[in-house]
Amino acid sequence: MKQMIKIILPIIFLATQLLFCESLTEQVVKLINAGNYDEAIKLLESTEDQQNDVLLSIAYIGKKDFKSAKVFALQYWLQRENDILANYLLAFISEELKEYDTALIYWENVLKNTKETSLKQLAKRHINVLKRLTK
Repeated sequence: MKQMIKIILPIIFLATQLLFCESLTEQVVKLINAGNYDEAIKLLESTEDQQNDVLLSIAYIGKKDFKSAKVFALQYWLQRENDILANYLLAFISEELKEYDTALIYWENVLKNTKETSLKQLAKRHINVLKRLTK
């Protein structure tokens, strides 16, 4: 019986952690969609989960605080350099900060790593405009 409890307790703990993470993400997405960026940020910063970097970046973009958004987007990108979302976020943020050379690099990464035609076309359009701006 004791061994059964030793096995069940960690499983219950892990299950609760997974449920909490999902509900946290759901809560944050609802707050962001409602425009409650400060509340979303407070909720995300109350945990130290690295997976929150992308949501924090999006919340700061919503507040138009692109410098803070870039910090979290870069942290996310460092975990997944070829990730389309990470590169897309950094491309968008870099454009907003008028860092066109940097934006160009991230758009090229999006183009290289995506398989979606519409996203490839979007990346190509941005790349063409940015090349003209950086001449």
